[in-house]
Amino acid sequence: MSNKMRRPLDLQWRISAVFIAFGVLLALGLAVQARFSQQLMVHPLWEQILQSTTQQYITSAMGQNTVALPTQGAYRAWHLKGSTPPGAIPADMPAYLAQLPPGYYSEHDLGPYDAQSHFAALVTAVADGRFIAVVDMTEIENLQNHSARVSLLFVLANLVLVGAAIVWLHGSLRKPARSLAQSMEALDPEQPSQRLAVAYQQGELHAIAVQTNRHLDRVERFMERERSLLDQASHEFRTPIAVISGAVDVLVQQGLPPQAQGPLARIRNTVDELTETMRALLYLSREPDENDSPETTRVDALLPALLQSHAHLLDHKPAQFVLRECAPTSVNAPPAMVSIVLANLLRNAAENTQTGDITVSLSADRFRVTDAGGGFDAVQSARDYSASLQKSMKAGGGRGLGLFLTRRICERFRWTLTLHSAVNSGTEAEVYFPPSD
Repeated sequence: MSNKMRRPLDLQWRISAVFIAFGVLLALGLAVQARFSQQLMVHPLWEQILQSTTQQYITSAMGQNTVALPTQGAYRAWHLKGSTPPGAIPADMPAYLAQLPPGYYSEHDLGPYDAQSHFAALVTAVADGRFIAVVDMTEIENLQNHSARVSLLFVLANLVLVGAAIVWLHGSLRKPARSLAQSMEALDPEQPSQRLAVAYQQGELHAIAVQTNRHLDRVERFMERERSLLDQASHEFRTPIAVISGAVDVLVQQGLPPQAQGPLARIRNTVDELTETMRALLYLSREPDENDSPETTRVDALLPALLQSHAHLLDHKPAQFVLRECAPTSVNAPPAMVSIVLANLLRNAAENTQTGDITVSLSADRFRVTDAGGGFDAVQSARDYSASLQKSMKAGGGRGLGLFLTRRICERFRWTLTLHSAVNSGTEAEVYFPPSD
């Protein structure tokens, strides 16, 4: 069974299908009605009428009552005695009737003899000849044909209206709806103050465009609050970070014992990392400016220093960083942004590894870190990450800014961050640097 979701049918096609089904059903109904009307011409009723009327005339003639046979109107009858020569046939009787053997003849049976008139005839043998009675259905046939022509015109008019309705739906619903969808798709989340046109004649599309613009207003206000918060937090943290950094400088000059040098170095590294984090927050809080000249960073020059500065994370563990490849690689991004991404991935790999090698490689366009940890379940990790992001929005919540900053920086510079992991098989983190335009 295919896992691909079937695309739902457009509303226009659903409505068009209803119109087409209605037109086909109407045409079918009129065709059935015309068929039933045609069956009226050969209905057994005509034979019963002719038999009953003929029997009455024959009975009257046997009773020696002179009965005048009808020679005008819908019902007519003739009494041919003996072997009537052609010249003795009544003038008002069609000649082919005199040649018919006894029996009943429907309108279809007599069609080859007379295409203009439409009769049902009954030829009955009597003692002195034959009795011929007919019912003239010409007027009924003409009325039926006229009704059929009117029905045909009605069907054609109905089909024209159905086609016009479908064309109208395409022009008034499908095109504007597609235009609205294309306008929504063209919205660039990195470009502020973008709004949809609301000048739609259809009230529903107008309401959708208006509500979408209101949603964009709320999103922009939220993003502005987020940028403002990041900006303010970054400025507020600068002072205590500067104080800690100055205190470390003072302690270094005090001639402390050798065992204090390691903790001071870790404090210095932590302060430097926090300074870079604040710089990244300030950078991400600003909108991209196309007029700014892009900075170029040599990733291969940063990587060895980052490996050395993070080696202490593996102290007291039978594990180490192993640099497999370090190809010359340049990206258009500030060095602080590149350092944060690489440092966070190295730190995560060190925290998840208890024993074994952490392999690191840098090719022309990719950075990979593969740890020797226990791996993780991708579905559960995705849930945990979503939950941590929601928790970080609340006062006092969150697990830190590492993964958050890493993803935001990758999105900012259009890098691709992917994680490949399996339980008991370790985790591989990869950052793809697409070629610069």
